[in-house]
Amino acid sequence: RTFVTPKLASMYEVPAPSATGFAPVELPAGRRRGLLGHISILALYAHPTSTSATLRGKFVREKLLCVTIPPPPANLNTALPEPTEAAKTLRDRVQIHFTAPTCASCHLQMDPIGLGLEQFDGIGRGRTKENGVVIDPSGTLDGAAFSGPESLGQLIHDHRAFAPCIVRKVFQYATGVATDGSEVDTLDALLGRFIATGYRMKPLLAAIASSPAFRSFGAPH
Repeated sequence: RTFVTPKLASMYEVPAPSATGFAPVELPAGRRRGLLGHISILALYAHPTSTSATLRGKFVREKLLCVTIPPPPANLNTALPEPTEAAKTLRDRVQIHFTAPTCASCHLQMDPIGLGLEQFDGIGRGRTKENGVVIDPSGTLDGAAFSGPESLGQLIHDHRAFAPCIVRKVFQYATGVATDGSEVDTLDALLGRFIATGYRMKPLLAAIASSPAFRSFGAPH
């Protein structure tokens, strides 16, 4: 479910629920499940005129699994080659990331994830082809294979790092402070509740708001 304007409704390929402004809508089952099908996320983690397997894969690694990806070496040209007859799709063109020694170690953590979202263009609209070639949305996440956005989302959901990462990030956002190791017991309790409620955000937010950590503050800096 999300909220759309008439323009967003056309991008999601659903009837506009209202003639003006935002209104709630339920999206068709399939590729649009959760954050990975949300236009705001897909457009934010892309280039102005094209998709980016790297940026989308980095979003999953850093924002959902709490893995830090180091920046590329200074002065490294990170641009991909333009499409050619021999390499029409992004999947073809990112192969350079996997063969270059200075790129492979990081890009192998990101690009195979982001390629699973190639059925969405740079602004998040659905598509099945790129430059006339049928898109292959398969990929891997830490050795586990997936075949598109929905199965990628399930792998992220089941990943051992996902629940602890989300709990820590939401806790940091709610309290306005970075965790420093002293909140281990609080985070463990919140994690247990998050898992017990089936990864539902509202019970997690309620648990954070009622925790002693939310009602206390440190000395001003």
